[in-house]
Amino acid sequence: MQGIISKINGVSLWHIVQGQGIPIVLIHGGPGSYDYLEPVAELLDKSCFQIIRYEQRGSWRSEKTGPYDVETFIEDLEQLRIHLGVKNWIVCGHSWGASLALAYSTKYSSNVTALIYISGTGINPAWHADYRVNRLDRMSLGDREEYIYLRSIIETLRDEERDHTKDRIREISLRTDLNDQVNYDKLPRSDGPFVNNEVNQKVGAECNEYFENEKFKTTVILNSFPSLFVHGETDPRPYKYVRELAFNLQNSEFILIPNAGHYPWLDNPNAIGKSLNEFLTRINLYL
Repeated sequence: MQGIISKINGVSLWHIVQGQGIPIVLIHGGPGSYDYLEPVAELLDKSCFQIIRYEQRGSWRSEKTGPYDVETFIEDLEQLRIHLGVKNWIVCGHSWGASLALAYSTKYSSNVTALIYISGTGINPAWHADYRVNRLDRMSLGDREEYIYLRSIIETLRDEERDHTKDRIREISLRTDLNDQVNYDKLPRSDGPFVNNEVNQKVGAECNEYFENEKFKTTVILNSFPSLFVHGETDPRPYKYVRELAFNLQNSEFILIPNAGHYPWLDNPNAIGKSLNEFLTRINLYL
């Protein structure tokens, strides 16, 4: 099934709608990546849910026009809801998409039926240092030595050599996101048109200030809609900060997926599928 491109909030955004029932929007990570969440959509029952996927501005099939900042991405999502004629929906994000889902749900809580937060980072700035340590620990000795070396020389390189080195650094880092390396070829693409580095840099630079400041922390704990926080046990992004966030919210639960990394549907699809569908069934019964 092909997606369509519509003018939303002043830019052309690619999106696709499948199934019928309670609307749920799937929000990809990045920032600056693309919609890679079809495998997650396949875990859900399309007879019970209207599944919406889209690509954020600047991403692959969507228009590459700024501004690239958190507030604009929140408003794009809200305008997509309005464009599709959806009154309320379940908001489900992965990685950076989990942060965007949390920010959107906090600003537009009256439009949110529930929140699903997959493989996020929480809102405690301490996660950064722990993640860097965990990422190195999950590398093989050879990868770790190469990674440290390449990071030490990247600023001295130019043009094509610099681009190739950045790609290699990214590849080594991505391997740590998997519990099982056999799934490496199933990871989202990270080359060519599939990654917008400008979006990644501009939105990424703003994320710490947006999500880790006291104003947001004070506001987010007021959320009362049902929330599910899901995290892979071997994700180098430490799950303790996601669990901490979940425990500080009303009406929320935290589930740790065993034998799974940052993309739990690749490592342990049965476990995450069970967790998602059990949560969604409870939401369905509640409605």
